[in-house]
Amino acid sequence: MMQWIRNPAVAGSFYPGDATGIDTMLTRLFRYERSGSPTTQPKALIVPHAGWIYSGSVAAAAFQSFERYSLHTIVLLGNAHAALFDGIAVAPHDAWRTPTGIVPIDRVMRSRLTEIDPRLYRHSEEAHRRDHVLEVQVPMLQHVLQAGFMILPVLFGRNANDVHRICARQLLSVITDDDLLVASSDLSHYPSRHDGEAIDRTTLQLMAGMDIEGLERHESAVMRQGVPGLETAFCSPDAVRTVLETSRLKHWHGEVIAYSNSGDAEKGKRSCVVGYGSVLFRKS
Repeated sequence: MMQWIRNPAVAGSFYPGDATGIDTMLTRLFRYERSGSPTTQPKALIVPHAGWIYSGSVAAAAFQSFERYSLHTIVLLGNAHAALFDGIAVAPHDAWRTPTGIVPIDRVMRSRLTEIDPRLYRHSEEAHRRDHVLEVQVPMLQHVLQAGFMILPVLFGRNANDVHRICARQLLSVITDDDLLVASSDLSHYPSRHDGEAIDRTTLQLMAGMDIEGLERHESAVMRQGVPGLETAFCSPDAVRTVLETSRLKHWHGEVIAYSNSGDAEKGKRSCVVGYGSVLFRKS
């Protein structure tokens, strides 16, 4: 039986377009400096999704935290950046291909989730076809995990403000202790480096504290301040809030793992930056 496989949309632009280039770059980005006995297995992450030359080291710092563990399914969550639609789009494919191989979709989990609320969750090839926010995470997962894991890519479209509460409870009904939630989100968009660092510092603290209400107040406050160049405090808001709500319901512990912004990259402009942070959630 032929499989329906999604081919990469941004290989060669957001990350290298061939297996050798990916391996070389990720070997440099993943720095195995931690030692000692394994800590509690990570349950959820928030990681950035820009080009690897900008945000790759921040994402790698979080992903390498679970290289000791065997994971079953990684649920990839993001707000759509390349399509407009209502509801939540689950990838309809059988697998996703990257230059380093093929990763299967967890079709059983997908079916269970869509059966819970078929009006909210919809299969959509168009929503996922050109979007980069989830794709850029998959080669990193292939690099750090043994073959055999699956993914479930999920993109939020236009939804009610409380969709994260609904989605968090529904995800908790289908995931197990062998699964991982990953929200793909960048931080402040286009302020100066100085302003971005100040905004992002508070954003990350609130994310690690699972303070959804505080995060919303913080976002509203900085937008009212008229910070030059600022367009948003963070993107993929529904994905982030879903991970925070899930973590709060499970009483997990959050910690900030890494931070940088595009101004830190070689030839990066410091007058107009995007922030990148990674946050990890474990059982308390």
